Amino acid sequence: MDLITEKDYEKYLNTLNYMVVYPDKVIKFFKSLRDIRSEIYVDSSTISKKLNEKNGSCFVTSRINDYTYFIKKLEF
Repeated sequence: MDLITEKDYEKYLNTLNYMVVYPDKVIKFFKSLRDIRSEIYVDSSTISKKLNEKNGSCFVTSRINDYTYFIKKLEF
């Protein structure tokens, strides 16, 4: 899908609910916490709890590889 009009942008941006910053400075966007869980191996309930405690952004560490990730809940 090409983003041509503002409406196209709005529609696309509304599908991006979370931003994850990886240790190597890569930034990825996700639709759900389950999608994040399968990518970084941190339980979605842990991420949800931390996001609620920290007003929408948090750091989490994967037990599989010991990497730390920054997660931000997005609102457009």
